[in-house]
Amino acid sequence: MTDGHLRLALISTDARFRDRLREALVEGGYGFRVALELALRFGEFGEEQVRALRQTPPDLLVVDLDDDPELGIQLLQFLAESNPRQRVIAVGPSLSPGLLLSGMRAGVSDYLQKPVAPDALAESLRRAAALLGRAAESARKAGHVYAVFGAKGGSGSTTLATNLAIALHRLTGKRTLLVDLDLELGEVGVLLGLRPRFHLLDMVQNFQRLDAGLLASYIAQHDSGVHLLAAPSHPEPADAASGDDVRRVLLFLRQHYEYIVVDTAKSFSPATLAAFDQAELVFLVVTLDLPSLRNVQRGLPLLKRVLPRGLDQVRLVVNRYRQDDDVSLRDIEQTLGLRVFRTVSNDYEAVSRSINTGKPLVLNGSSRYARDLRALGAELAGLRGKAGAGRTGLVRRLMGRVFHGHGERRES
Repeated sequence: MTDGHLRLALISTDARFRDRLREALVEGGYGFRVALELALRFGEFGEEQVRALRQTPPDLLVVDLDDDPELGIQLLQFLAESNPRQRVIAVGPSLSPGLLLSGMRAGVSDYLQKPVAPDALAESLRRAAALLGRAAESARKAGHVYAVFGAKGGSGSTTLATNLAIALHRLTGKRTLLVDLDLELGEVGVLLGLRPRFHLLDMVQNFQRLDAGLLASYIAQHDSGVHLLAAPSHPEPADAASGDDVRRVLLFLRQHYEYIVVDTAKSFSPATLAAFDQAELVFLVVTLDLPSLRNVQRGLPLLKRVLPRGLDQVRLVVNRYRQDDDVSLRDIEQTLGLRVFRTVSNDYEAVSRSINTGKPLVLNGSSRYARDLRALGAELAGLRGKAGAGRTGLVRRLMGRVFHGHGERRES
């Protein structure tokens, strides 16, 4: 056991199962840390992989036999000789009684048939943790993840994400992390007045040896108490971090922070969709202009399809809101079929000044913008906060013309 966690080794060529196992570990808080992950077919195992398993050595070994059950059980028999105390959970297809008996002799304590039911996997992990002397209740509860997505450039989503993270930390006193997922042109460091030495891609590249101690070296700390996992200082390709990379990093970070606010890139890249997948809530930040609203309408079918809970996971936030605007909140809700969750006041001069000075506006108690962000943070933290309201209507006909059929305009 290292850094207070039980070591877990995973052998599986099934990316979906690997992801579900990581999610189960985070959600259940069983006290396991994935110390080794091997995505190889059993026929490709050699001295290097066996040496890695022996050097770990795992307290719990999770093996996916789907690839080749007979060869997989032979590997388990071989590994049991060097680490007879490890517990083994195996998953895979329906096995014959003979193969199942061979697996039990090789140390398999639980065998779960694929597709593995989440409840069955959770119970198996809970049982293994208890037998290894770790009560799940004593482990840290997984942190909350909120993803912030701007419907278009200039929507103010990065400023909102930055101020929201500070508001959450100030209101709760809990460990809060900002993640800048815009690998091409991330700006969160600038808004905080920080120049981080390391960034998200550094963490991705060294993920296999990541632990609590190494995590601290990748994180920058702001005077407000909020931590930052920055984007690269120089533009990197949007696909420099894959969806699996982002998913793994967020699952790890949830074990170390109570709140994580992710500022995503303004595109539906694999990294952005992976952040959405891990997020408790996805905040769509819009301004009351037709290009912004049109982009939301175009993106909703995709979000409905890819999000684990569909549009129930989405919260619409109207930024730079003025009650005398030509477009009313009712217009937006009827056009998009999505309720406005929050409005954030148009405090343009104060926001611009805070951006240019690197001093987040939420630290200024007199700002209307700060007041609205604190109210949003209070609601997320389970404290009381009031939502904004709006009025008037005129432009729904114009939006209908832009969104649908006749006279549809193209954005330049």
